[in-house]
Amino acid sequence: MPNLVYLSASECTQLTSFVPKMYLPSLEVLSFNFCRRLEHFPHVMHKMDKPLKIYMMSTAIKKIPTSIGNLTGLEHMDMSVCKELKNLPSSFFLLPKLVTLKVDECSQLGESFQRFRESRHSVANGSSNLVTLQFRETNPSYEDLCAILEIFPKLEDLNVSHNGFVALPNIIRGSSHLKSLDVSFCRNLKEIPELPLSIQKVDARYCQSLTSEASSMLWSKV
Repeated sequence: MPNLVYLSASECTQLTSFVPKMYLPSLEVLSFNFCRRLEHFPHVMHKMDKPLKIYMMSTAIKKIPTSIGNLTGLEHMDMSVCKELKNLPSSFFLLPKLVTLKVDECSQLGESFQRFRESRHSVANGSSNLVTLQFRETNPSYEDLCAILEIFPKLEDLNVSHNGFVALPNIIRGSSHLKSLDVSFCRNLKEIPELPLSIQKVDARYCQSLTSEASSMLWSKV
């Protein structure tokens, strides 16, 4: 279907599989939201460079294939509440136009971020163009947060709210593009280091464990 622009199977709750191989060169929107039995993302056969948005909230997909690197036009990806998702390949992080990634409640993805950080120095153009990342209710470790801040140097909007970490890494001060930081409902958060000069908005509501020094630092930004 070379002219297909919009494909939605959202809320097809009995859907267990889609085509194993996909090449839809005109596609601009692909939606599998709430296909809770869908376990496999199709192999992308050839490059698809049209501006593309993919929505796949609450699916049973466990792995994204390396061939997703052929989606060179992908701009927006929402994989929130894909609780079985364990692996994101390096080719995904290096998609040239991907600017928005939502992976709320995908608690098994921290290792993917760390693995890419460890390998990116051997990968051509080893950094991402991601601008917006939502990583709520994922319970990331300190090392996961370090990896996120390092491999996404162009981040402007970072949402890591509703998580249990105790401190933000000091390297956040080097995130020179970061404008908005949401750590609301991180009830164990005690330490927030010096933030980059680019920061414009910090949401730290219901962070009851913040030290007086951290709170004072935030107020000084107002």
